Amino acid sequence: MVIHIASAVLSAAGLLALISGGLFWMGVALNLITLHMLLGFLAVAALWTIGIAQAVANGGSRVVAACALLVGALTIALGLYQSSLLIGPLHWIVAITHLILGILTIGLGHMGAARYRKANTA
Repeated sequence: MVIHIASAVLSAAGLLALISGGLFWMGVALNLITLHMLLGFLAVAALWTIGIAQAVANGGSRVVAACALLVGALTIALGLYQSSLLIGPLHWIVAITHLILGILTIGLGHMGAARYRKANTA
């Protein structure tokens, strides 16, 4: 049940974070940055929940769990510090990297949740 809820939170928070991030990139809704950060934290918390479940479950993958913890930490760290990294014409590199990490957060979380459900329904 926890994995199902974490997967749903990951889907909702991740999608809304991607949409709001896209709006920021276009220069729209810059006053919603705090909401974007909250959504990102929720998505990473859901990823970490799924990753911890992978680490402790029978048939779980410690590699998926380690990747979940690492990707989540990198996503948060880059999100918190991205406004001070590569300021100027090369800032797009930081933005693209953060976008890729966000997509990895969602994808890795859903992969881990699917593996967990598959291992525990047998």
